[in-house]
Amino acid sequence: MNTNYEFIFFQYLYEVLELKVLDEKLLNEKIKMIDQEGSNNRISKYFSLVSRGDVSYFSEDNKKTYTEIFDKELNDILSNNKERAIDFIKATYKDYFHLNDKIEYNYYGPINEDFLAPSNCIVIGLNYVKYQIDNDNFDEELFRQDGIICDTLNYLQGPLAEEKGFNIAALAYNEITLSQPFVRL
Repeated sequence: MNTNYEFIFFQYLYEVLELKVLDEKLLNEKIKMIDQEGSNNRISKYFSLVSRGDVSYFSEDNKKTYTEIFDKELNDILSNNKERAIDFIKATYKDYFHLNDKIEYNYYGPINEDFLAPSNCIVIGLNYVKYQIDNDNFDEELFRQDGIICDTLNYLQGPLAEEKGFNIAALAYNEITLSQPFVRL
């Protein structure tokens, strides 16, 4: 059930934040995508929702409404109840993702500062292939790629998130970091 809420929430964020524009920019810059073979319902070429929520933070009324809306097949929700689902998500996502937590920061990946995000943010991952560079000048291409990724993360969690009214933390994941144990503290 939670996956339905999170899928529709990320689909909503993808549209509101216009992440398709960033997907296209990264593709045009020849940043390689992580192959998400077997991934059902892929929304974005590069971005994913890293935050995970919990309905236990909901009021009893919201838990009941949550069950009414999201205790169905995803296709059924998207076909017959998407507007109601999005309205409910808009009203409850801060509770669902526990964005009012007293903990200042959380880890979202291997334990190092690159995967530390404020607990009051929705965490979005930018997933890309970093080290498989088809270029004779590896160092120059890696530097160019790192600059594009850094600029994209800063834009997403800075001016774009502010303009759209969300607290977003954007973290970069590559083929190495995604293979490490994923920690959420």
